[in-house]
Amino acid sequence: MAAIITPTRPDPKYYIKIQQLADLTWSSEQMPLDDQTIGRDATGRGGLVVPGLRTLTANSLTGSAAGIINKYAPADIQRNALYTLSTTTSGTAHDNALATMNWVAAVNSYRDTQIANVKTLNFSQLQAYIVPGGIPPWPAPPSFLVPNP
Repeated sequence: MAAIITPTRPDPKYYIKIQQLADLTWSSEQMPLDDQTIGRDATGRGGLVVPGLRTLTANSLTGSAAGIINKYAPADIQRNALYTLSTTTSGTAHDNALATMNWVAAVNSYRDTQIANVKTLNFSQLQAYIVPGGIPPWPAPPSFLVPNP
């Protein structure tokens, strides 16, 4: 990759090998879009995988989804919902458990759709991409799920 010279310091979320030059301009390279494996041995095994910009952006989506789910339906609530679904077939508790698990699945589905989109974006598009926050655009939880502080 060729170095890019700019008058201002590049954002380290998108650029690597950032250096200030003697004339006070900045030199950097665009972060690779795709993951890079470095240090493989002669057989092609081993090595360190360095995440690219698409993976880093996808990871932030995964973190956002986990945060939303943990805010409204942390692990204990999901376990209780799964237990209720495995032991009942009707009633308010069953309906609430089903709604909880359907909401968790909807959040994960939205995350997966966003990640699939991120994997198609070019460098300029990834720089402009904003990880969705809040509800909406994330699916709204059932009204009986109270957010954890």
